[in-house]
Amino acid sequence: MTKYLFIDGACLRTTIEEIGKRYAPGQVLRVDYDRLTGGYDKVFYYDALPAKRSGETDEDFSIRRDAAISFHDQLGSLDRFHVYEGDTRKSPSARKQEQKKVDVMIAVDMLTHSFRRNMQHATLLTGDLDFKPLLDALVLEGMSVTLWFPPHKTNKQLIAAADQRRQLDIQSIYPALKPVSKALFSIPSGSGEPSRGDIGRVLHASNSDDGESKLFECQDRTYVFAAPNPNPGYCTYWTHTDLTILKHFAFDVFGFAVPDTVA
Repeated sequence: MTKYLFIDGACLRTTIEEIGKRYAPGQVLRVDYDRLTGGYDKVFYYDALPAKRSGETDEDFSIRRDAAISFHDQLGSLDRFHVYEGDTRKSPSARKQEQKKVDVMIAVDMLTHSFRRNMQHATLLTGDLDFKPLLDALVLEGMSVTLWFPPHKTNKQLIAAADQRRQLDIQSIYPALKPVSKALFSIPSGSGEPSRGDIGRVLHASNSDDGESKLFECQDRTYVFAAPNPNPGYCTYWTHTDLTILKHFAFDVFGFAVPDTVA
């Protein structure tokens, strides 16, 4: 099966930056993009070059723009990767900058490859609801479509429009981090086991359609997040020594929100 990946660069970049702020504050995460996109025959990356900010000096703007161009050049040098640049302009109706051309390029390219049957499966990495009509059109065309999206930020209508869904979260980003960034932190390890009941002091608990989730503090100074498991009578236990990281992980991956008072 021929599989193509289409990346909304702004979405991927912002998601990686936000993950870095939560799990490695003050650090810039280095990603192996070839590994992140493994399994796809072609990767199409779309991003806008930055526009000058209000009050920004020419020198600072030049540094930012040159860094973006250099990053795009590095991506474009990777096998399978094809990089397309739009631009960023100030919106006249909203006092913010917005991407131009990028959305149109993604839509045209995905539809073109679909009509020509160059691919049997398309994955779109984005969280932008504006792409829902595109997904609807691809599905009606008979194309199998996966949406790779940042959780808790993506509209449910966009998620529902795809055939398959995949979360763009710490679980998908961490394995693709370069060693220098992996050394900054670790993520919880998980194990599906028969339910063991309360294995420590309960810090927080909540119920969902999938079942009950609990956060425990154990006697060996580790913390455990017990998540529902599809097998009856089982739980998936996620363990870490850092409560803050486990709290972030539980929310990012499972939507398990722990109050700030739990520390």
